[in-house]
Amino acid sequence: MTTAILRRKDDLPRERAASRLTAYVYGNIIVLATLLGLVHAGENPGEGAIVVLATGGTTLLAHLIADAVGHSTRAADRPERTAHLKFLHELRDAVPIASAASIPAAILGVAALGVIDGETAQTIAEVVIIVRLAGMGFTIQRIRGEKPSFRTFAAGIGLALVGVAISLLKANLGH
Repeated sequence: MTTAILRRKDDLPRERAASRLTAYVYGNIIVLATLLGLVHAGENPGEGAIVVLATGGTTLLAHLIADAVGHSTRAADRPERTAHLKFLHELRDAVPIASAASIPAAILGVAALGVIDGETAQTIAEVVIIVRLAGMGFTIQRIRGEKPSFRTFAAGIGLALVGVAISLLKANLGH
């Protein structure tokens, strides 16, 4: 998980933590859909790594453009300096979208070097993303200041299952 996700609940205002969590979940679902859509990544894992990095980067850019448009609408209601700082926070809070691509791309990159088989690397990368999604229940509980429980575990598993379902839909319908 990213450093921002692992912070204690008091380190970051809850609204900003929520924005980062949103970006984190969104980025992981998009990256998982990309991995699931890579039909021949096992044959060419280097190309798969590039596709995953490009997906993370372009998704971040699209999100930043959308945030800029939203920011320009909200900025009229705030003093200029406050609006500028808010926009900088929005930019920083979107970074987990792209960072979700880093570990899977690195795993595929290792396969491109011949250290592991490409299909194995793709499977490992997919499992890493699913585990990242499943761990969100614990992160949310910590931000709320609550102790982990079975409900925390179940919520994380539920999120992972929903993320897999959405990723499968996107991989099969959107590519």
